[in-house]
Amino acid sequence: MGADVVEALADFKQYKVKMNHDLPEVMRHLDGLFQVSLAEGTLSVKQKELIVLGISVATHCEPCILVHLEKARAAGATPAEILEACGVAIAMGGGPAMAYVPLVLKFLEQHG
Repeated sequence: MGADVVEALADFKQYKVKMNHDLPEVMRHLDGLFQVSLAEGTLSVKQKELIVLGISVATHCEPCILVHLEKARAAGATPAEILEACGVAIAMGGGPAMAYVPLVLKFLEQHG
């Protein structure tokens, strides 16, 4: 895990732009799926972002963790809510999921 989560997030976003250009149909469909799935509904955007964050931790997806941490914070998730979602991820994913929580902690240290 990179020491600078800001740099890692910026790097992923840069390559996401390239993927949008190089794989336009695939990315259009994927982005559409995310837009529909994570839109406000019976569950709030904040709740959905916390769910996606937990899944990201449990599946060890570093870029997913960073993107959805940023989105969860933007949707109003508190550090306590974020860490609780990480606790659920650890319950489902065990030690390997726990190994990704320091990335969450670094993000929270750098982004408040």
